[in-house]
Amino acid sequence: MNQIENNVFDYLLYYLSHQGTLPWVRFKEVVAGLENFQNHCNPFTYLKSLARLGHIDYDPMNLTKVAIVIAPATLVETSIENRYVLVGSRTPDFINEVSRCVSDTGTKMDQQSEKYAPTTLVLSDLTDTSLTEIERLGIHISRNFSAKLSRLLPTPILTFFPRIDPLYMDSLELFNLMSLEYDPNIQHRGNGLYKILPQYGPSVYILKTGPDQRKVPRDWGEWLALSNAGRTVGFVSYVEKNKTLCVKTPLNLPLIVDRCATLCSGIPPELKGGFFHYSDVPVGVAYQITKSLHQNWEVI
Repeated sequence: MNQIENNVFDYLLYYLSHQGTLPWVRFKEVVAGLENFQNHCNPFTYLKSLARLGHIDYDPMNLTKVAIVIAPATLVETSIENRYVLVGSRTPDFINEVSRCVSDTGTKMDQQSEKYAPTTLVLSDLTDTSLTEIERLGIHISRNFSAKLSRLLPTPILTFFPRIDPLYMDSLELFNLMSLEYDPNIQHRGNGLYKILPQYGPSVYILKTGPDQRKVPRDWGEWLALSNAGRTVGFVSYVEKNKTLCVKTPLNLPLIVDRCATLCSGIPPELKGGFFHYSDVPVGVAYQITKSLHQNWEVI
């Protein structure tokens, strides 16, 4: 394996691997320090990038209260034959140890540089012997990951989320179902997804349906708001010819759904033509993802 050309996402992943857990406030401080010499992204960009690839876990509903946690080192089988990706806790020394292990057993280990994600470490030509040696390093092996996860994806409804008091605050923005952006010019407070802008801490999202109001994560809230309004076509599609799942921006897949789609290939989605393109997604996985989002199945 060639020497890894580290980017800021790699350094952040190494730091998290040493720490194990990290509060959100400290996470933002670390990102700010790293950005002094590379990249300029919102802290949420780093958080989502590492989480969708299975490197870290966090609770979107309690980001300020529950720590961000590094995942254990795991070798994930992708939907591409004979292709695995190494995710979770890692350091340069650990990567070198894995590299020596796989080279001794005839396995290939390649790196793929990413602009907005840690370097992708791809293993191929794995034999039973190499898998046994990898497990001896304490690395868990997850086979058929995305296919298994797709069958467990939730299809949440409003009552899954906690009730919240009526909306009396002035600092509100309403999710516009046409532009998919948040509009501060609210004429009336009817049904829909509202973004509350607190003086401190991350924004809070409230989904209002008649007298019922629920605190929701932003990503699930947007899909539920679209579904409640009967907008279930045009936001998610599947290109069967090249196994690509397309999700319209600026919508985001909920974390567990995003991870399911991303780890089909082990690489981050590509932004093209106003859509996030997730590659090498089997048709069955794409169908389960679409159903989870309350969208109609659309194959193009």
